[in-house]
Amino acid sequence: MSVLRWIFRLIVGLVVVGAAAALGARFHDGPLGPLPGGSFASGSFATAPVADWSFAADVPEIEMQLDSQSKSRTTWILVHEGRAYIPCSTHFPPGKTWHTSALTDGRATLRIAGKRYPVTLQKIDDPAVLSGVRDVAARKYPSRPGGEAWLFQVTSRNSASR
Repeated sequence: MSVLRWIFRLIVGLVVVGAAAALGARFHDGPLGPLPGGSFASGSFATAPVADWSFAADVPEIEMQLDSQSKSRTTWILVHEGRAYIPCSTHFPPGKTWHTSALTDGRATLRIAGKRYPVTLQKIDDPAVLSGVRDVAARKYPSRPGGEAWLFQVTSRNSASR
């Protein structure tokens, strides 16, 4: 019986620590790994719009915050022919809603290697673009969650228009 009691205490302790980490992440400057974080507070802004995103082609993950939301998240970035794209699984993790918010207001800020880039996200449905970017995704991220995926093209904005 005492073994079951210790297992129960361990499970309760893990749940409390997990809940505290998730709550604490909301006040952090950006996401904490997979946990959504608070608004961006650090990082210099890009001084000019970005025309070629090739510098981000080998970056595995970036941080993103929609201007309409006070929380930030970690996400993938794909670069195809100098253009940047943000993929989004609509089913994983459960409860994700940023992709639907981006349809209404696509203004966002990306933080890549500590630098902030004001951008606009626009959902892409063009089969030719989707095919090219899908090939990049298959090489960069070999294992991806199943289900429907959306693709948002990243367009740089002037830092004065944030």
